Amino acid sequence: MTMQSTPMFAGFRQRMAWLHTWSSLWFCWLMFAIFLTGTLSVFNAQITQWMQPERMQTADGDPATVQPGQHLTPQDHAAAVNQGLRQLAKYAPDSNMWEIWPRAGEDSVRLFWLDKHGMFADRRVSVSTGEQVPEPPRPGRDTTGGNHFVEFHHELHAETVGLWIVGIASMAMLVALVSGIVTHRRIFKDFFTFRPGKGQRSWLDAHNALGVLTLPFLFMITYTGLVISVYTYMPAAQLAQGMLNGQRTPVSEFGPSAASQGQPAQLTALGPLIKQAEAALNSWTYAVVIDHPGDAAMKVKVYGAVHQAEQPRHILTTRGFLTFDGVSGALLATNLPHSAPDGSGDASQRTMADLHEVKFADPAVRWLYFICGLAGSAMMATGAILFMVKRRQKSLREFGRATPQVYRLIEILNVAAIAGLALACVAYLWGNRLLPLALDERHDWEIMTFFAVWLLTLLHAALRPALPAWYEQLTLTAILCLCLPLLNWLTTGQHLLVYAAQGEWGRGAVELTTLLFGALLLRAAWKVRQKTRPAAALPVKHTRHMQGQP
Repeated sequence: MTMQSTPMFAGFRQRMAWLHTWSSLWFCWLMFAIFLTGTLSVFNAQITQWMQPERMQTADGDPATVQPGQHLTPQDHAAAVNQGLRQLAKYAPDSNMWEIWPRAGEDSVRLFWLDKHGMFADRRVSVSTGEQVPEPPRPGRDTTGGNHFVEFHHELHAETVGLWIVGIASMAMLVALVSGIVTHRRIFKDFFTFRPGKGQRSWLDAHNALGVLTLPFLFMITYTGLVISVYTYMPAAQLAQGMLNGQRTPVSEFGPSAASQGQPAQLTALGPLIKQAEAALNSWTYAVVIDHPGDAAMKVKVYGAVHQAEQPRHILTTRGFLTFDGVSGALLATNLPHSAPDGSGDASQRTMADLHEVKFADPAVRWLYFICGLAGSAMMATGAILFMVKRRQKSLREFGRATPQVYRLIEILNVAAIAGLALACVAYLWGNRLLPLALDERHDWEIMTFFAVWLLTLLHAALRPALPAWYEQLTLTAILCLCLPLLNWLTTGQHLLVYAAQGEWGRGAVELTTLLFGALLLRAAWKVRQKTRPAAALPVKHTRHMQGQP
C-alpha cells in the first residue's frame, strides 16, 4: 500500500475511516460467511426437521417433562443406576467423574466418564447384562442437518484452529463497528437517508442504514460470540483453577470443581437421592453425576430435565440439579432450573452464551434474530460491494502496479463469498435430497457438497468477468431455491400442503423462506442483468475503467 493512501497525518475521523475500510475489507468475506450461516442456525431445529423427512417432529432429545403444576409420576431407575455403577467401576476406576443417564423403560443406559486427559469417554451398556450395546439407529436419514450451519459459523468445521480464526475475525468486526460509528458521525441522519438508483451513493446509503439498524444487535452477537469461547482465547482462568484444584491438567467447564481428599470412602445409596431430587425439581432424572467416586470428597449431582413450557420466560437454559454429599447423602445445595451458576464469572459467561445461542426464545424473538442477522449480513455485503463500486469509478492505486490485480482478486472474492456462499447453502439442502440414503457417512458427503459447490463458485468467479459472474451465480441460486419444494415433493412426496395438514409449521417455514429468498435473488439477478447489457456496448477504454483497471 502506498504512503499516499495511508492518512498518517490526517485527523482522527479520517484515520478511523481508513481503519474501518481496511479492517472491514480483509475480514468482510469471512464475517459474511459466519453471519449468514449463524443466521440460518437460528432455525437449526427446523432445518434439521426438514432434512429428516422420515422422522416425525419431536421437541428435543430430553426425557419427557411434566408441565408446571402437573404431578410427577415416580420412576424406577434402580436397575439402570446400579448397572451403570458396576460398569463404570470396571471401565474407569481411576476417573474423577462418572456420569449416568438413566431412562425409565429403556433396556440400555449411557455412561460417561473423564479420561486421564480430561476428555469425555462414553459407552452404552445393557441394563440386564452390562454388555456393551451399539447406539440405537437414528430415525431418518443420516444428516448433520442445521447443525452444519451452527458448527461452521462457530469453528468453520476446523475445531480449535477454526475457533481461533473466527475469534480473530470477530475482534476485527468489533474494530470495524467502533471505527464505523466514528466515521459515520451523522449516524441518525444516515439511517433515514436512502437514494435509490444513484450508484455509489445508493450502496453507501444502504450500507449506512443497515449498519445503524443492526448496530445494537451486531455488538451483542459479536461480543457474546467471543465470550462463548473465552476459555479458549484466555486460558489463564482455567490454568489458575487447575492449580487451585491440584490437578495436573487445566480444568475445562466439565469435571469436579474441588480437589479430592485422597481418602477412600463408600458411595451412599443413590436411589433415595434420585427420588428426593425428582420431587424437589418436579422432573424426571436426566443425569446422575458423581465427582471423585470412591473418595471421601465425592459429591453426587442429580440433574432434572428442562421444562420446555417455562423456557421462553428465562434467558438461561441451565438445568436444575441437587448436590449431595456422596458419603453421607446429605443435601448440600439446590439449584433450580434456569438459575445462574455459582460465581459471577461463570454466571456472566453462561448468560452471554445463552443470549447468543437464543435457546430461550419463542418464535417471535427467533424471527427478530433472523431478520437482524440477515440485515447484518447484507450490511457486510454492501460494504464489500461499495469498495469496488468506488474503485471502478476512481482507482486510488493503493497497491502500486499491482492495484488492478488486487482489485480483480477483491471482485472475485466478493462474488464467491456473497453469491457463492448462498449457492453453497441451498446446494447443501439439495444434497440432502439427492444423495443416496444408504451412502456411508452420508452426513459428511452433505457437508462436502457444501464446500465443493462453494469452491466451484470461486473458480467460476475467477474465470468470468465480474458482472456476468454475479448474474449467473445469483440466477442459479434463485432457481435452486425456487425449485427446492418441487425437489422435495419428487423425492419424498412431502410438500407445503402436507406440512400444513400435519401441523409441521417448522418444515413448512423452511420451504416458504427458501421461496422468498429465491424470489429476492431472482430480482437481484435481473438488476445485475440490466447492468451487463449497457456495459457490453461501452468503449474499450471505459470498460477497462469500470473493471478497476488503470
